[in-house]
Amino acid sequence: MRPTAEELLASLRLSLNDTVALKIEDRWARYVATAMDLVLQHLQLRLAGELDTMDADSLDMAETLAAVAGQAVRHGEEGGQDQDKWSALLQRLGTAAPGDPARRVDEAVARNEALRGRVVDVLRWLDEIDPDDVDPELHGVRDELHRMVRRQVGRLVPFVEPLYMSFRPGGA
Repeated sequence: MRPTAEELLASLRLSLNDTVALKIEDRWARYVATAMDLVLQHLQLRLAGELDTMDADSLDMAETLAAVAGQAVRHGEEGGQDQDKWSALLQRLGTAAPGDPARRVDEAVARNEALRGRVVDVLRWLDEIDPDDVDPELHGVRDELHRMVRRQVGRLVPFVEPLYMSFRPGGA
C-alpha cells in the first residue's frame, strides 16, 4: 500500500520539522514539537525492526529458560536434599519452546509477554527461596537470567534512544 507506513512517518517528520516547527515562536510549543518528532522517529524505528527484535528476544528467553531447565534436571537427578528445590524450579519453568518467528506484531507480543512472565516468575521464586543470594547453584541460575535481561536491554536501546529527553516545560 502506498504510501507505506514508513513513508507516512517520514512525511510527518519532514512537515513537522521543515514547516510547522519553524513557525513556532513559543519555547514550550517548540519543545513539544521536538518531542513529537522524537516519538515519530521512535515509531519509525519500531516499524522497521520491532518484529525481528521481539522474535530474537523471545528466542533468547526460550533458550535461556531451556538451559536453566537443563540445569535443574541435572541437579534434580543428583538427588539429595535439594531435589525439591530443583523440582519447584522446573514447575515454574514449564516448557518454553522457541516456536517459529511471528508473522504479526500481536503474535510476537503475546509470545514475548508469556515468556517474560515465566522469567519474572522464576526471578521472584529465586528471591523467595534464596533472598540473600547465598546458594551458589541458584546464584548461577539468577546470573544466567540477569545476563539475558542485559541482552534484552541492549536490543531495546536503539528503539528508546530517540526518546531520551526531559518532558517538562522550558525553564523549569
